[in-house]
Amino acid sequence: MSAPSQERDTRVDDDMGVAVTSRGSVRMSDDDFLGMIGNRLSDKERRVKEVLERVKEVYVPCGRDFIAKEVFSRFVTNLLAKRDGRRDDGRLLFVTGESGAGKTSVVERMLRENDTLAPIRMSYGMVTPVISITLMGPSTLKFLGLNILRQAGYEITRKYEQGEVWDVLPEQLHLRRVLVIHIDETQHLLKLAESDRERESVAKALKGVMNYRDWPVSFVMSGMPKTVDLAKVDQQIERRARYLSLPDVALPEERILVERIVNQMCEAAGIDHRGALSGDLPERIAHAARYRYGRIAQVTLSAIEQAAMRNVSSLTREHFALAYIEHSQARGHDQMNPFLVDDWERLDPGSFLIEND
Repeated sequence: MSAPSQERDTRVDDDMGVAVTSRGSVRMSDDDFLGMIGNRLSDKERRVKEVLERVKEVYVPCGRDFIAKEVFSRFVTNLLAKRDGRRDDGRLLFVTGESGAGKTSVVERMLRENDTLAPIRMSYGMVTPVISITLMGPSTLKFLGLNILRQAGYEITRKYEQGEVWDVLPEQLHLRRVLVIHIDETQHLLKLAESDRERESVAKALKGVMNYRDWPVSFVMSGMPKTVDLAKVDQQIERRARYLSLPDVALPEERILVERIVNQMCEAAGIDHRGALSGDLPERIAHAARYRYGRIAQVTLSAIEQAAMRNVSSLTREHFALAYIEHSQARGHDQMNPFLVDDWERLDPGSFLIEND
């Protein structure tokens, strides 16, 4: 007996909280399904889940957010400025940082808080001047182009060759009034384009969209530091680009930032943070997190999870030590746990991982 075919044409019934397919069958919405699964949790697990959900909502802004906001504001102003009655060719903004630096959060806030490019409701529907694509793994130009088309609302009805995709793209972006494309994890696009010639092909495809005379489109490209290698193979991209690099958190100068992250996350969790800010614990947290903003928040979240599991009222160094054991291979190796030893600075930053011979 053959497997049932997947329902493709689906609409969401907000009143019922279910998805109704074109054939009349009813499918539970994602939120309702997750709620049903969540109801299977024990009372303790449900309580911990609620704490984690509150803490995950916390974002502590810092100087880099204000810089990013200003850089993007100037970027948008520049791409909208006309010369001889038409906009210039598209521009690029590279936002780079190491893993755990918090690039995605910075860019999401940067885009969300820019009122100039906010979605616009028209008589015929919603116009979205900015679309975002996240590359989950090594990606070809064809894969990227098709994803941009889908995100823009273009229905893919047949197979396209790579050249066809990038030929269709500029006009479709014009029809949908897309001004900026954000590509997250851009380094995945370069993994399959290791030679200069292959990277020149990537640059050429992007320039075809940026140089489209009737409607030039700009790009925000976020990813690992090597993402800027794209600018090294093409002078047009180099001169049209702006660069925003997210540095590591510097200690002791930015100890107060670590304290604010711990403080605000603990407040959301409803637990006392004073024990987590005594002595050199903020420095230990930053060290375990490789001095990267996003990882500092993750280390703190994991420690709060340990405290919530034990239903205690205060966050302590012990909770960070227990969290470190779960997120590294330090179980049974207390001498490698930066939250247990006195000479923690001698340890390599980040998680302790046992090296194989």
